[in-house]
Amino acid sequence: MVQNQKKLRVRILKFRIPKFCICPSCGKKQRFKKKSENWKMVKEINLDKEVIFKVRTVYAKCLNPDCSVKYFALPTPGIERYARVTNRLKEESINSLIHGNATFISVSDRLSRSFNTSGSKSSIDRWKHREADKYNPREIIAKLEFSGILSLDAETPAI
Repeated sequence: MVQNQKKLRVRILKFRIPKFCICPSCGKKQRFKKKSENWKMVKEINLDKEVIFKVRTVYAKCLNPDCSVKYFALPTPGIERYARVTNRLKEESINSLIHGNATFISVSDRLSRSFNTSGSKSSIDRWKHREADKYNPREIIAKLEFSGILSLDAETPAI
C-alpha cells in the first residue's frame, strides 16, 4: 500500500428548503411544492485532503397553470446551475489564469498540487470565456484609460 496516498473526503450538503419560492419562468412567488430531489458530486478547494461535496438539488413544481415550465431546480448557494465545481474553485482558477498570467496547464497543475482538486484545461478555458462574456469591451477600455487610438465602431476606422 502506498504511504503517500491521499484520502478522499465526501461531505454531504443539504440546504434548507424554503417555504416560498419564485419560478424563474413566470416570476410568481408561490408556496413551495417539492417535485423531487437529486444528488450530485461537486469539487471544492481544500488544503489538507481532497474534498468532494455531495449536494442535494431540489426540484419544485410551479403552481401557476399558465407557466410554460412545470418544474424547476431551486438555486444552490455557491454552485451554479449544472456545475460540478464550486464558485470558489472557478474564481481561484480564473484569478490564477488572469492575474497570475499563467497557462492553462500550470493552473491545472497548481489546483492539483496546492488545493487537492483537479480542473482540466478545457474547463478552465470555458470558465474564463464565460467570465469575459460578462463584460463590455467599451467599459474595459474606459477603465484602462487608454490614451492611444482605438476604435470599436465600424463607422470610425482605426488609424
